[in-house]
Amino acid sequence: MRKLLLVLGICLSVAGIAVGQAQVEAPKEAPVEKPKEAAPIDSPKTPDQPKAEGSDEPERPKGVLHLSEVKDPPTVHATQNCPNYSFVAALEGALAYQKVDLKQDTWADKYYGGSLCLDEIGKMDDIIRKTEGEYTLDDGRKVELKLQYFPGVPSNTSALLVPILTDEVQIVFIDGRAELVTGAMWDDWQSRRGERVVELKELHLLDPLLDTDRQRVVLDGSKGEFSKITGFMKVKATEVHVQYWPK
Repeated sequence: MRKLLLVLGICLSVAGIAVGQAQVEAPKEAPVEKPKEAAPIDSPKTPDQPKAEGSDEPERPKGVLHLSEVKDPPTVHATQNCPNYSFVAALEGALAYQKVDLKQDTWADKYYGGSLCLDEIGKMDDIIRKTEGEYTLDDGRKVELKLQYFPGVPSNTSALLVPILTDEVQIVFIDGRAELVTGAMWDDWQSRRGERVVELKELHLLDPLLDTDRQRVVLDGSKGEFSKITGFMKVKATEVHVQYWPK
């Protein structure tokens, strides 16, 4: 229930907000007030708001830090230390998290014609075209795969936060390699005008090219590391139920 409330709150409050300084500015109806008497000349003034160190802007109020991780993130290792294998391994992990067992070598054969070590992942349009469709798994189930690729840094914080809160694993592309998004830290506070602000602080990732004890990495927004993101991808596997019609 707590995660559901967080999801609903973020969806309603962060639409159209940039990563790193997300802010929702919804217009408010002005309350109807009774006419006020003019203040006397010697009426005390409202004290100035405290200002941040080294800035002329008022210091914003402290908010609430949130930390969320997906349940039981997948364990996956690239069989070759190459940029293209970072993607096929990340795809294997994203699908394994949805109980779909399709190994990275399957995707290497489909995308690159074999176990080739390449410096580039490939064109996303070609990868999506070669991936989408129905697959029959070893256990007899049929699944349909859909991929959605979004270039650049997400303009909406919820694009990264909501999947984490609903236990979904996405692929993020950083400096020509693919990693899995497994968690995030964000600040949730209210501006002096009463608007809710959601500011993404960290992204927690799993790098399939690293050793097991070093796979968990953190992308720190305070250091400008979100600018390294070149795109992200949603991976969706839907089980297909065969319809049996009477003869």
